[in-house]
Order: sequence, then structure tokens, then C-alpha cells
Amino acid sequence: MSDHEHEHSEHDHEHTHSHAHAHAHSHEKTPLSLKEQLETLLTHWVGHNEAHKGTYLTWSERAREGGYAEAAELIAEIAEMTDSVTEKLKKTMEKVRTAP
Repeated sequence: MSDHEHEHSEHDHEHTHSHAHAHAHSHEKTPLSLKEQLETLLTHWVGHNEAHKGTYLTWSERAREGGYAEAAELIAEIAEMTDSVTEKLKKTMEKVRTAP
């Protein structure tokens, strides 16, 4: 390796600049704060929950068409219950976003 190339555990790259810097720098990523972690998770959970609702509705209809009316009704109820979970997740997200 030349004096401008070096390896890092996460990636290899070539430097086109001198290593003499007047400031410190790091190739490490700054860890997310708890608030950022919660916002990321809650956003993911809302989307995930909404995707499940769509799946529940699809399978409720398939069950109904296949002659499983009672199962179809229960799956449809699960889809409706998902709405309340999604709303709670959204309220939680808002509490996290507006917290100091």
C-alpha cells in the first residue's frame, strides 16, 4: 500500500489528500440519540403495521371467497384492530418528536 492508502474495518478507500490535518476527524458514524432511534423505530412500525393491515384485508377477502366466512370476518376484525395500534404508534411518535 502507498502512504495514501489504508484499510478500515468497514471499507477500503484511497485518500487523495495528506494525512496532516489541523483538526481531528473520524470515519466512525455518530450513534443515534435515543430520540432518533425511537423516531426511526416508530416510523418503521407504522409502515409495517399498515402493510399488515393490507395483507389482512386481502386474506380476509380470499377466505370469504373460499367459503371461510367466519374466518374472513375475524381477519377483517384484526385489520380494524390494526388501525387502533397504528393510531397509538402515531401518537407515540408525536410525543417523541415534541419532547425536549
